[in-house]
Amino acid sequence: MKEKLRQEIKNAALITLGLLIGALAYKMYLIPNQVVSGGFTGIGQLLNRFTGLSVGTVNVLLNVPLFLVSMKSMGMPFGIRSLLAMLALSALIDLLPLPPATDDLLLAAVYGGVTMGIGFGLILRGSATTGGTDMLAALIHRLFPQVRVSIGIFLIDGLVIVASAFVFEPQSAMYGLISAFIANVLVDVVLEGPNAAHAYFIVSDKSDAIAERIMAEMDRGVTALNAMGMYKKTEKRVLLCVVNRFQTMVLRRIVFAVDPSAFVFSTRANEVLGEGFSTYN
Repeated sequence: MKEKLRQEIKNAALITLGLLIGALAYKMYLIPNQVVSGGFTGIGQLLNRFTGLSVGTVNVLLNVPLFLVSMKSMGMPFGIRSLLAMLALSALIDLLPLPPATDDLLLAAVYGGVTMGIGFGLILRGSATTGGTDMLAALIHRLFPQVRVSIGIFLIDGLVIVASAFVFEPQSAMYGLISAFIANVLVDVVLEGPNAAHAYFIVSDKSDAIAERIMAEMDRGVTALNAMGMYKKTEKRVLLCVVNRFQTMVLRRIVFAVDPSAFVFSTRANEVLGEGFSTYN
């Protein structure tokens, strides 16, 4: 119980710090300079131009239906943390009284991408998400399995950035691409290091139950390897599963929810080719 409480306090601290840093990215760099880097917040910037609705309000209106649909598959603790994080980020974007840090578009794109990447990386490390295009792409994948999550994210964010070229100016889209690229790199570095994929090896007496939940809830394949524990000379099955950075925390949650005494280790996968990742051309 104490360990669980300690972990929840750590998660709350990481999420809070990540929210503050992420909000700084929007309030001080991106929104004042009309740099759109994709996501629902980017859609909020576009709609704000025409409707006057605040960016945070649009973010809530777009995210809440997705949370209602996806809450069960996310798991209640992860889902509740994520819902609260999304609401808090939206409120901070609208209410945090901070002036723009610069009016230079290049500086805004670079520093906005850095702070946004660090902030969202910390939120993910705290076992939460702020929703947005990642969740929408996952929902689209569930409805249309032939559309991979990574492709869905790329298409949605790409359309938002392209739209910014018509709503604001063409250079807004160019700087938005710079900001999105930097943010994506920083999320990787903060969350798991520079590599986007990790191979997880899971040793457990409840490997069947773990594998079923991973395949059902994460839409990831799992491979069972025959092995033997040399201390007791008992046969075991070791599960191998490769996941991207957004799924590492979810995978750990599933494994230890099924078997708190499981033995898990991961290795960085510098290149992953196949279903759900890159395709060898």
